[in-house]
Amino acid sequence: MKTVNNSRGLRKSLRIRPASPFAIGQSPFIRLDRLGWRQLAETLLLAAVLFSALPDLEAAAVFQGPDTLLRPTNYREWVFVGSSIGLEYSPESDKQKSGKSEYKNVYLNPSAYRKFAKTGKFPEGTILVLETASTETKNEPGLQGSFQKEFIGLSAAVKDSKRFKESWAYFRFSKGAGKLKASAQPAEKSACYDCHREKGATDHVFTQFYPVLRAAAPAVPPPRSRP
Repeated sequence: MKTVNNSRGLRKSLRIRPASPFAIGQSPFIRLDRLGWRQLAETLLLAAVLFSALPDLEAAAVFQGPDTLLRPTNYREWVFVGSSIGLEYSPESDKQKSGKSEYKNVYLNPSAYRKFAKTGKFPEGTILVLETASTETKNEPGLQGSFQKEFIGLSAAVKDSKRFKESWAYFRFSKGAGKLKASAQPAEKSACYDCHREKGATDHVFTQFYPVLRAAAPAVPPPRSRP
């Protein structure tokens, strides 16, 4: 009987092929043909377009022309640094006020918060937004106290020494009856700047009223007593 040597065919049939391009020692990219590379490029391009369409939380202060600030729209996604009710520096503070006090909520853009947390200083491009709300009071059995009812105003402070001589500028977007303007010009120095420069504990900012900021930056000095 004649024996046929078929060892070569047997070895070929028993050869183990990797089940996927992710086999040990093999890069998944070497198996991409021209069509695969094109599909990959199109996918990455689509991802870049979608990412660019997301709200930019860092581009906080947007100006139109030399000094017209566009009203921030995504500030409630920023860092909430504090709230107060009926707190203000004004001649009227020395005498009894009539009417209800207002709530004031303050937000800081995230990049400025991170920088402040590291250095205790507010960087260029800092913007703080002050949102004003009306007050409602409950005084009934089992429920007493005040709460924010309606949003009625919006203001902002921006630090930009290249744009403003005094570095800081202040803007008011309110135009009465709870309505807001799409943009605003800097307020007169006497309206906001002078008070912030004199009373602000840290670089024109009232950090004496914002424990969130004081806790973030241990180097911030304790609140100074104010007259």
